[in-house]
Amino acid sequence: MPLEQREIKYPLLRVKLDGIRENARRLVDECALHGVGIWGVSKGVSALPEVARAFEAAGIKVIADSRLDNIRRMREAGVALEYALIRILMRSELEELVSLCDYTLISDIGTLEALSEICERRGREVKCVVMFDMGDLREGFWFGDAARTAAELAKFTGRMKIVGVGANFSCASGVLPSAKNLTELAACGAVMESALGRPLPVYSGGGTCSFVMMRRGMLPKAINNLRLGEALLLGRDTSFGMVLEGLSQDTMEIEAELVEVRRKPTLPVGEIGHDAFGNIPHFEDRGERRRGILAIGKQDVYISGLTPLDEGVRIITASSDHMLVDIEDRPDLSVGDVLSFRPDYTAMLSASTSPYVTKVFE
Repeated sequence: MPLEQREIKYPLLRVKLDGIRENARRLVDECALHGVGIWGVSKGVSALPEVARAFEAAGIKVIADSRLDNIRRMREAGVALEYALIRILMRSELEELVSLCDYTLISDIGTLEALSEICERRGREVKCVVMFDMGDLREGFWFGDAARTAAELAKFTGRMKIVGVGANFSCASGVLPSAKNLTELAACGAVMESALGRPLPVYSGGGTCSFVMMRRGMLPKAINNLRLGEALLLGRDTSFGMVLEGLSQDTMEIEAELVEVRRKPTLPVGEIGHDAFGNIPHFEDRGERRRGILAIGKQDVYISGLTPLDEGVRIITASSDHMLVDIEDRPDLSVGDVLSFRPDYTAMLSASTSPYVTKVFE
């Protein structure tokens, strides 16, 4: 399209809502067959309300996010679902959490005490999922201390409700879910139930990587909740490095405009030092080649997470504001043309967060 006919400002993140909505429908239905409910994790797209509405249309009942600002934005946009905070809450945000959230993850007794006091004072119920660290070494009470933890938590009654147990996998240390550690999580839940004297309705077994375990028939029967983000948004699982069969991967594109096209050497001229980010780059001498500069950079998106969708385009490197591409095999490209890239989870997250990237929904 000629530049003068365009009204869209580049760079942009193109979000294909139909693909996300269909992914969500399929995941809701498939998980239900295994007795598993879904929390739709919105943080990967910075809780864009349009995406939250796609989750809602697909039958997701709880939206999970790591930022209270995101949850407030979705509520103010009229997305009337239940909300869960899935980053361990700060003491400084307890009052705000009680106003905004129906669920929260918890891993600290003192914070739980403070939350309980606020819930009683304000007459507001908040449901808590107690997190256990199953070996990934991020949040949670250590799974080997389940009995002692349960004894400490048994004293809590009132409007702050302990409703379940949960665990996180493959984020901090890369530890994958397995039949063994998920069974151990279920055992932590059983200990909690015994101490509390009542059943727990939520056994949250992790995220998209645990969905892969469910498909493999390795999810213990007790696990009845998954917190899914990447599967919904991209139809992929990074932890196992796989495309999820039956789901669409054509849900997001990053588009950027060419601002320079010229033949240049492939080997820089002069002494090589550190680049703007403190790295010493390395280049292969391939002679002179046709190359382009796109008006997008590391301030806009995680460049390493982009895959070119246009034939004959290869990413060379990037600075804060520019991305260099090899287009030797594309003599048809010129200044003003737009190139498209498929983002991985990190690139999607960074582009959706950047105020410099236009968001377009279709």
